Amino acid sequence: MAGHIDVLCAYHGIRLRRRRRGMAVYESRTIYVRPVRSDVTYAEALHEIGHLLGAWQDAGVIVSESGAWLWAMRNALEWTPAMDRAMAKWLGSYVETQDEHPESDGVPALGHPAWKVLRRAGARPTGRRPAEARASAASSRSLRGKRKGTCPAG
Repeated sequence: MAGHIDVLCAYHGIRLRRRRRGMAVYESRTIYVRPVRSDVTYAEALHEIGHLLGAWQDAGVIVSESGAWLWAMRNALEWTPAMDRAMAKWLGSYVETQDEHPESDGVPALGHPAWKVLRRAGARPTGRRPAEARASAASSRSLRGKRKGTCPAG
């Protein structure tokens, strides 16, 4: 598995660095991961590569995380139950704590393909508005008081 990560990084021009917590830096095409010694650390490394090569990486946190996990699943030599559990734990933590992440734009609309990954990770749709509706509401709130003839302070 470690050899597969080395090959993927070399093929895609990605620098591989060791670090306790995973991270991908798009500008320098670098991933920081723990040494690959198990299914879980293999999944983690694939996930970080997915942040550089996967779908939806310009979206909000939950959608970009889903895109990175989707890339990992599609490009793994084998995807095991342990890898599924790790993905569910990490992705689920973003969904559960989305309101604590300032960069979060909420869960995607139900028709978004990210739900394929989110459902696999055990996430379920909630009563919360999808990202697009939340953004629209925030935008309309920011326009209040800016119409001609109204007081911005009031």
